[in-house]
Amino acid sequence: MIAFRTPVEGVIAAPVVRPLAAENDGLTYAPALSFPRHATAQQVIDTLRQMRPDADSASYLFVTGEAGRLIGTLSLHQLVVAAPETRVEQLMNPSLVALPEDLPTEEQARILSDSGLAALPVIDASGRLVGALDAGDLLDAVEEEATEDMYLLAGVDKDEEVSRPIQRAARDRVFWLTINLATAFLAASVVSGFQDVIAQAAVLAAFMPIVAGQGGNAGTQTLTFIVRSLALGEVRMANAGKILLRELTIGICNGICIGLLVGVLGWLWKGIPALGLVVGVAMMGNMILASLAGVLVPLTLKVLRIDPALASSIFVTTVTDVCGFFIFLSLGMLALQMGYL
Repeated sequence: MIAFRTPVEGVIAAPVVRPLAAENDGLTYAPALSFPRHATAQQVIDTLRQMRPDADSASYLFVTGEAGRLIGTLSLHQLVVAAPETRVEQLMNPSLVALPEDLPTEEQARILSDSGLAALPVIDASGRLVGALDAGDLLDAVEEEATEDMYLLAGVDKDEEVSRPIQRAARDRVFWLTINLATAFLAASVVSGFQDVIAQAAVLAAFMPIVAGQGGNAGTQTLTFIVRSLALGEVRMANAGKILLRELTIGICNGICIGLLVGVLGWLWKGIPALGLVVGVAMMGNMILASLAGVLVPLTLKVLRIDPALASSIFVTTVTDVCGFFIFLSLGMLALQMGYL
């Protein structure tokens, strides 16, 4: 901590600039000027004149008590209009919102946004002032976090840039492509188990990509929403059940709509009513499962302390492919055995 003493002994202003904790890597606190509660308005003004802080630093004036603990905020207007001998503890606003320094960036952004203020003080575990965060710096940090999550959802390294060496980019991407290949073989094994059904009703093969593809799209929609909400602190274990019910309801509604549409189109296209029913029901079931997977997979990874953006898409796609094929081909086999296909 860097301290500056005024001509009046005992008055200290301490502008603090410290890096954030590991989960907020890359973000730095703005200078925070603090004054002890016993300082007078004139002493604070003399200190500011001697230090000549920039406009941004002077916007954040804080009052500290014992052991440097933050107890209030101070405005320049209050200082200017107050009597010179008025103590700052009489001028300060004791109602304040402070950010713990170990709070994740996304949670800090949410609190700052809810406060409606341009900046908030940051304190350590003991309540001591360690700096201030303004909306501009926090917005940049959240944008960086959002970009990182977007890359991770696609299996791309967070440091990916056009100037990155080709061999390094290819090496990083091939790992996730290999994982995807393994899950694709799992889906293929499910299809392989229904070879006889497909051989007897080859028309089923034409609808398999539709069932799996729509389920994957629905799962990606839910997954993107949940990963973003987790990052912003809007989804927590406390409200996970409510969120799950919400997404399940959306999945049922969309499943019914898309299931009816694809069922009718399948019937009109091939002229087989049973085929339309099989495709429609399979589509509805897969979209409901996609909604469930889109919520449960990232929440489970969060509990396991694994970044939900890192591996969620692989598991959700696996669920929609494997379950989609299984439901569709099982229904197709049933319709075939009953003589409708």
